[in-house]
Amino acid sequence: MATELRGIGIGREAAVGEVYRWQRAEGVTEHRKASGSAGHEKDALTAALAAGVTEVRAQAGQSDADTAAILEALVMIFEDDELVSMASPHLDEGWDAATALYRALDDLSEMMGDDEDFQSRVDDLRGIARTIGARLRGLTVSHEMPSGQDWVVVADDLTPLDTSQFGDSVVGVVTEYGGPTSHTAIICRSRGIPAVVGAKGALELTDGSKLLVDPVGDRVLVDADMDQATRPIEFVPHHDEPLVTVRANIGSLADAKAAAETAARGVGLFRTEVMYLEHSDRPGRKEQAAQFEEVFRAAPAGKIIVRTIDAGSDKPVPFMPNGEEENPALGVRGFRLGLAHPDFQHDQLGAIADAINATGRDVGVMAPMVSTVDEARQFAQMARDVGLSSVGIMIETPAIVPMIPALKGVVDFVSVGTNDLSQYLFAADRMHPAMGALVDPWQPGLLRTLAQVTAGAEEAGVDVGVCGESAADPVFSVVLAGLGVGSVSVAAGAVESVRDALRTVTMEQARAIAVEALGGSSASETKKNATEAVSRAVSA
Repeated sequence: MATELRGIGIGREAAVGEVYRWQRAEGVTEHRKASGSAGHEKDALTAALAAGVTEVRAQAGQSDADTAAILEALVMIFEDDELVSMASPHLDEGWDAATALYRALDDLSEMMGDDEDFQSRVDDLRGIARTIGARLRGLTVSHEMPSGQDWVVVADDLTPLDTSQFGDSVVGVVTEYGGPTSHTAIICRSRGIPAVVGAKGALELTDGSKLLVDPVGDRVLVDADMDQATRPIEFVPHHDEPLVTVRANIGSLADAKAAAETAARGVGLFRTEVMYLEHSDRPGRKEQAAQFEEVFRAAPAGKIIVRTIDAGSDKPVPFMPNGEEENPALGVRGFRLGLAHPDFQHDQLGAIADAINATGRDVGVMAPMVSTVDEARQFAQMARDVGLSSVGIMIETPAIVPMIPALKGVVDFVSVGTNDLSQYLFAADRMHPAMGALVDPWQPGLLRTLAQVTAGAEEAGVDVGVCGESAADPVFSVVLAGLGVGSVSVAAGAVESVRDALRTVTMEQARAIAVEALGGSSASETKKNATEAVSRAVSA
């Protein structure tokens, strides 16, 4: 019997390939004393940081939008002069430039203390530091896997810089750590690479072993073939239109064009912060309006839901400084940051209104990280003051959930971000490698919270949608429809499979499936109940 590792599956298709253990180049992270003066090493470090930032930005430019946005947010830390200042004492102690950089990151990590939001990204930062350190030592950290061979990359976890190096020969990914909303999961989902994350025992796999990545079965099998893969439910659409509207998530003009090639009915989440990551200075209303107009014209037909800038925490924007925070995830981020920079917030909303007038598109605007009805009122007034008529908020904090009925007459719609809602509901950083199980969207606590959201929205008379990563799972999308969600929004690559699922079952069946899912007391039981109920409905 084949060796089996259990984890959290990402994707619907299985893959078979040989194990490629993602090893770090020997000598890159070794701590060494310098052979030259501290001044010489400082000059070398400054030059290597500049070259490294240029290199990472070049890789980001060739990557998908999700990878690019993540890399851009990380690389800004390496552009900050403070990093060289933090490395200087270590240079004075006689360490070489690479070691001083690593130690500066250690100091930064220690300085941030128990800030889990930052600590979960330290490995991503060290991934970029390794690239810079390798440059300083004349070593290479690139992974050139031979073509003509299918590889399954196996690692403890992967940084965005690691995944940006994947070529067409990578058919699957297995990691020891991570969860469904980790950077690895987000990027694999976006690129259509089958993955199993959080698979305990993955690091014991050996190079050259044959591996079946079976995301539907939430498992990895050693020395197994495709005929042993768990078959995904085959949806055979019986209806012309899905039970609920299926929209696309976008973050750039390229994303909008890709979404327009699908059957998506509009955009359910336009992540505007992606537009600003490369701006060192605040763009004016006219410049923003021109960018919005381009995206609106390229986006698929249907309503476009624009999220105002969701900066702060892991997505810093240079022209909206916020200083140091002990816990950025619980600090000035999202709508709170907009309030701290009212001139920019006003310009962004005005630019959206200008782009609507120029294109005639049906556009709604929503604020992220709204926790109180007063905040919702504030945002709605700001939006309507510039002529925006369709206004909503994101449901991402547990505090706003029981208050949704009080939003009657305040907003027109709400949209659930399941990634952040899970994070705050379970007090578990969604990027933390050890928190994967808690931020699994099949957690019954999250499902029951979603049921409370839809009940509150019905009472308030507002539309409710879901734009988090969870909606990309066709079975989960059926559960969402059964709970009363009116629309789902997913990455362009998931639109077809989600639409097929929602064109196969009836609303009566979807409601019955949701009831069965709600009966689970664990994530595995909830998923099992829902999957079996969907299978029965499809085969009926």
